[in-house]
Amino acid sequence: MAEFIIAFMLIVAVTAYIAYPFYQANVQHISFEQNHRAEDLEARKTEIYSAIKDIEFDYEMGKLSEEDFLALREKYKAEAISVLRELDHQSQARNKKQRHHKAPKGQQRFCTQCGNALHVKDKFCSNCGTKVKS
Repeated sequence: MAEFIIAFMLIVAVTAYIAYPFYQANVQHISFEQNHRAEDLEARKTEIYSAIKDIEFDYEMGKLSEEDFLALREKYKAEAISVLRELDHQSQARNKKQRHHKAPKGQQRFCTQCGNALHVKDKFCSNCGTKVKS
């Protein structure tokens, strides 16, 4: 019976230790949806740039008429502008959020691993996960 109680107490202690960070008030929540959206936009930007190069090559090889080339190029340019604006918007929102979490000027701290700005109460870098030394 005593072994069962010790095992139960050990399980409770390990569970509490693992769950503790999730219940801290100052833990920053990372939006995985935004990160995936940014990755998708970067991938789409690369695809668009590649498509523009392909249609330019096809035009130079005589596979596309000038009318088709101009129409496709304008279509891809418009889509690229849209993607770049969205990426810029996300970057500005991320920077604004980081500025909100920064410490006062005299207390500014940075991650020793990646150089990311840290909040005064941060225990781990929100960018790379490195433990912050107090």
